[in-house]
Amino acid sequence: MQWNGKSAVVTGAASGIGLALTEALISRGVRVLMSDIDGTALSREAARLGAMERWCDVADPTAVDRLSEDARSLLGAVDFAFANAGTIVNGPLADATPAEFDFVYAVNVRGAWSTMAAFARIMREQEAAGHICVTASEHSLGLQHGGAGFYTASKHAVLGLAEVFRAELPVKVRVSAFCPGLVATNLADAARPEHLPQPRESQRAFGRAIQAQGMSATDAAQAALDGVARGDFYIVTHPNAHAAARRRFEEIDAAFAAQAPVEGQVDRYDVNRIVAATLAERNRS
Repeated sequence: MQWNGKSAVVTGAASGIGLALTEALISRGVRVLMSDIDGTALSREAARLGAMERWCDVADPTAVDRLSEDARSLLGAVDFAFANAGTIVNGPLADATPAEFDFVYAVNVRGAWSTMAAFARIMREQEAAGHICVTASEHSLGLQHGGAGFYTASKHAVLGLAEVFRAELPVKVRVSAFCPGLVATNLADAARPEHLPQPRESQRAFGRAIQAQGMSATDAAQAALDGVARGDFYIVTHPNAHAAARRRFEEIDAAFAAQAPVEGQVDRYDVNRIVAATLAERNRS
């Protein structure tokens, strides 16, 4: 892929994977618009890297729309959009709170959707092709471990969004779901605005201990850009994550074999066939 001279937007760009993505893109000659909710860190890193910056809370679709408008104004065509912003809450699901649920889903799911949607609209309209890469997780592929239930469920939703965007968008707009495993970032310990739920110190300490053992953000970003360059939908990084995906598939496969075996004929309840036939009938009328 020819990166030099292209343009990109990265959310969650002030630290972790987002910052590493920004550094790697700039090293390849890409013009980058960085975005993050942490305005202090964003300004510091943008100045260091010589990148453009715009503050944005991805949980607010209006703010994301403003970001996309600014991107169009500053960059012209947007070649790449990295919907990377995310958050996590640790602890058993039974002990979690509605505020924690709302927070995680607002950032991870609504934020991913609004970012992908805003830049999908730009890429549909522009003459140049585009590529949207959303940071999902190894948690999107199957249950890796307990203790991060809202995060796991939200990342399942992110993968679902990516699959639907891929099906609905024109061929010139590619979509990738970046599914890294454990990466050494400050995800579990990141500062949050005061009006949002603050993690308990036990959560912070646990998160710090786990995250410190992860893959470097630089290596993760390299894997993401390599996958984008290849045009991959699934971009994975950690071989250990395969076990959870395999367990899930094997259990689903066994359930179908026992309860609803495929017998060779077209199922009269096949939703793909029904939708296609209904659309064809509508077009004829």
